[in-house]
Amino acid sequence: MSDGIDNVISKAIQPGRAILRQLDELGVPTPESPNKTASRIFRHAGIYPLPNLVVDQCYRRFSEAVEQAIKEGESEKVTRHLGRIAYCAALPKLSGVGNIRDFIACISFAMAVEIIPSNEGTRLLYAAQVAHTALTKRPKKRNKSSHTSTASTKTNPDKSIT
Repeated sequence: MSDGIDNVISKAIQPGRAILRQLDELGVPTPESPNKTASRIFRHAGIYPLPNLVVDQCYRRFSEAVEQAIKEGESEKVTRHLGRIAYCAALPKLSGVGNIRDFIACISFAMAVEIIPSNEGTRLLYAAQVAHTALTKRPKKRNKSSHTSTASTKTNPDKSIT
């Protein structure tokens, strides 16, 4: 069954691959991520510290949800809860090093301004750590000599050391 899915996916991305191949042949550079482009622009303009667009997006979603809940007459507790849900829904997925860094930045900011409670934030930061470790850990090569025991390495109990 997975072969059928793989074929469907392969056929679906074939046009994109063809376009990328043509762009490579033409010498068109690979586009930068929006965060890298924004960072270059902010540095050039002398804006420090560099804003994180993903954190800004999460906070904007939080603010919009809070405003909407206030308009609907919700209690403060419900308002904050709806804002927190909107903030978390805007978090980047834990795939790829850049997304993991943005996720950590979003959670750290949310903890600092008390959008996310510290116990929940700690769990989310741990999830980011696990995701990052899963991306970066490579299995260690086994040393064959450390797994085999030979008679020559054992000590002879009959001989005493003087």
